[in-house]
Amino acid sequence: MGETLALRVNSLTSHQGVLPYPFYSVKTCEPSKERLKKERKHENLGEILWGDQIEPSEYFVGVLKNVTCRKVCQPLSFSTKDMETLTKRIEQHYRGNMVLDNLPVAQLTNAGPRHPKVLLGYPLGVPAKLSLQKKTLINNHLHFTILFNEPDVHDDANEETYRIVGFYVSAHSVNYQGHEDACSEATPFIPEEYDHLTNEAKDVTYTYSVTWLEEPNVAWATRWDIYMKGGENDNRIHWMSIVNSLLIVVFLSFMVAMIMMRTLHKDFNKYNDPENEDEAQEETGWKLVHGDVFRSPEHPVLFSALIGSGCQIIAMGTATLSFACIGFLSPSYRGGLLTAMIFAFVTVGGLAGFVAAKLLKYFKHQSWKNAFVTGLLVPGTLMVIYLMLNFVHWGKHASSAIPFTSLLLLFALWFCCSLPLVIIGAAIGFKQDVLTVPCKVNAVPRMIPEGKWYLKKWNVIIGSGMLPFGAAFIELVYILSSFWQGRVYYMFGFLALVFFILFVTCAEVAIVMIYLQLCYEDWQWWWRSFLLAFSAGGHLFLYSVYYLIKVLTIRQASSITLYLGYMFSLSLVFGIVTGTFGFLAAFLFVRKIYGSIKID
Repeated sequence: MGETLALRVNSLTSHQGVLPYPFYSVKTCEPSKERLKKERKHENLGEILWGDQIEPSEYFVGVLKNVTCRKVCQPLSFSTKDMETLTKRIEQHYRGNMVLDNLPVAQLTNAGPRHPKVLLGYPLGVPAKLSLQKKTLINNHLHFTILFNEPDVHDDANEETYRIVGFYVSAHSVNYQGHEDACSEATPFIPEEYDHLTNEAKDVTYTYSVTWLEEPNVAWATRWDIYMKGGENDNRIHWMSIVNSLLIVVFLSFMVAMIMMRTLHKDFNKYNDPENEDEAQEETGWKLVHGDVFRSPEHPVLFSALIGSGCQIIAMGTATLSFACIGFLSPSYRGGLLTAMIFAFVTVGGLAGFVAAKLLKYFKHQSWKNAFVTGLLVPGTLMVIYLMLNFVHWGKHASSAIPFTSLLLLFALWFCCSLPLVIIGAAIGFKQDVLTVPCKVNAVPRMIPEGKWYLKKWNVIIGSGMLPFGAAFIELVYILSSFWQGRVYYMFGFLALVFFILFVTCAEVAIVMIYLQLCYEDWQWWWRSFLLAFSAGGHLFLYSVYYLIKVLTIRQASSITLYLGYMFSLSLVFGIVTGTFGFLAAFLFVRKIYGSIKID
């Protein structure tokens, strides 16, 4: 009792503008520079990349002390430029974000059962097209509602202890001109009784009020639940997504079972029967290409690097999902998920080097230069894209513009940790025995016969990618909505299940399509096994363009550039993961079937 709590502010965010801005990029009541420097929170790497910038504010609340109305600071005089900046942010639907006891402030929506219960932050104002006056309104009064309860066990028996379990806000536009004494802690204050403050005002008075409410039904451990609750139908939609994905898996599993149990069994009996005169006269089908099926593909160094990086990303995703499902990556730990992904990717670099080295040794391209390609290709591509996009952040003075010191940290993690681990993994891989295959490679490549139009390479690749994309479609939509519409994603259990279903789908698609390809005597399967499922990344990018046009309201050129850049990177990573799943399954399948027949 009697303690004063200081509210902290976070970046301004908007679902219409991808760029987050510092809270004090618009004119408002601001602490002194000394206090800003002294009390500013030191963000972790994930928070920096995400654009969080938590700073002290001039909003103070006393524990259990209600406030009818209090001025944040003396009225502020706005220049034309100040008002234009604030108006622009309001018209772009930017929202202010605050933090109390590590809880982000939220606005109750009351939008119905199909919508989220809360929206993070509060609107800076009302855009002109949505206001009755057809003028931009400024929300200069905030009413905070703080929910608390008294814990069953006190840390100190002689001290009253309370826990904050909810932090909500409602924003109001109040014109204090002619009512300068209306905001007082001694008299009741109802903001709806006053005219609205438009962007034509020269002076703006920022005020706030506080109401404490006891909420015994919300435990401190579950206070984040309301932020993570979407619409009431969300769980049902997720289960429908799982059922949809399982139907795809069952269909593909049936096809694989038919191939394995009937067609392949028949082929094995035919090829392995010494009394089969037809087989003795002429080989047909997939056995015919046994002398070429294990021939090295084109661009083996590039292929090895992609498969190695794919294994690295898969290991990173598996480790991160495991920790998230256990509960180590709670949303209350800001930036924790992104930080965990970066450090997991770095620490499993040895796996990428090992896998790539095993393939390079088989392809007879064993060299340290090629091992370096594995450590530089995919991370380098993603880093170049990020740096190009970061110029947009820097140019717009966004809070997500990465500082030079953090940029150095990323390069240090890459060149001093990830790359050396890749080289160490490659050194171990090069010392291992070469991959064994059941068939020798002929000296002269066999001619590939002309195939049917529907088995043309790119027709098959583009069509096959629809199945992995369809298996993960609903979950991808939820991830996009949380990423671009300011929602909290927490359904890691569903995501882990979809991740497993995605693996099975990619594997079965690759097995079925590679078997059909070999039956038509086309032995160039290495790249195709990767590209069959890799094309799911292309489908994801095309859907992201549709999502931008039909769902999102992003219209600024800089925000569209950032959206497409980030979605291209995400689609590339998704494609590499699915492609690696497909290749690994196809390789095991091809080696198994050719190891099960007699070769003269």
